[in-house]
Amino acid sequence: MTEEELSARPFPQVQYTHEEPQTPQPVRLAASITVILLITIASFWLALNPQWVMSFGNWGYVGAFVISLIASATIILPAPGIAVVIAMGTALDPVLLGIVAGMGSAIGELSGYLAGTSGRALIPSSRRTQFEQIHRLTDRYGAALLFGLSAIPFPLFDFAGIIAGMLKIRIATFLATVAAGKSIKYVLMILLGAGPLLYLQELFNIISSGH
Repeated sequence: MTEEELSARPFPQVQYTHEEPQTPQPVRLAASITVILLITIASFWLALNPQWVMSFGNWGYVGAFVISLIASATIILPAPGIAVVIAMGTALDPVLLGIVAGMGSAIGELSGYLAGTSGRALIPSSRRTQFEQIHRLTDRYGAALLFGLSAIPFPLFDFAGIIAGMLKIRIATFLATVAAGKSIKYVLMILLGAGPLLYLQELFNIISSGH
């Protein structure tokens, strides 16, 4: 199928909403800043106290699964939630932790997929161009594109999930592909982030012991 044919195809089940300029509400802004600060503090605390994570054993992996699921399914937990998972990498196996977090994130992305299949997808009109570009690419490359986008820090992956539902990509294929990509991303982020945290932990231990 040519680019012209893809461009001419209609985009079913999509409603573009017109966004009115809004000033950030002080309460919402304050709440967002508070949550981000709490998550940042929690991540440093976990990095400096890995024994707390280890004391929970396998429950630490369950916590990473839940955090990743919520972060992908809603906007309640902001992006810094990954910092908590990275901090857990100082006490838990980073590869297993990344796989568990990737699986949780993939299941969380089902919220967008189901919105696409149900025909209740609402897309801001300001994002129409990006949405239609991702639609054409997903229509052409399917699961391969979903894997690639899920394996990198791609801020518009929600659109890809919605489009996957619209295109009726099998749910098993969607979950397997996205889980694989997300797991790779999480493992790399944990390995890259846990290293500096381990040095920070060692420095803290030296300072605490007075040596």
